[in-house]
Amino acid sequence: MSDRDLEVLAAAARGDAAALAAALEAGGDPKARDRFGAPALALAAARGDLDCVERLLDAGAEIGKTSDAGNSALMLAAARGHVEVMRRLLAAGADPEHRNKWGLGAADWGQWPKNAAEIEALLLENRAD
Repeated sequence: MSDRDLEVLAAAARGDAAALAAALEAGGDPKARDRFGAPALALAAARGDLDCVERLLDAGAEIGKTSDAGNSALMLAAARGHVEVMRRLLAAGADPEHRNKWGLGAADWGQWPKNAAEIEALLLENRAD
């Protein structure tokens, strides 16, 4: 992994859109993954940083990539109650039905935050029936 890729991951994890933009412009990979296989997009989603999520998607981050455990960006955003980030991920094609290696999905993770009812409604609205 290159230094630029590490900069992408670090900026996404801390929600630093300016540093993320600089790392991407310098050749950092928007598909970079941390040591647990979590893509930069998942780190930004967990942080709730919509600007970083947008930058990564615009740069080519893949919406369907998950961590080694199968956790998606949508799941991490749901776990922390980041509804606007969830909306953006769903609009980009995130699968609301995806489950990790333990069988948990975004709806399971979304039960934890205070805005669980809003998360549940959003996921139900975006289910493929």
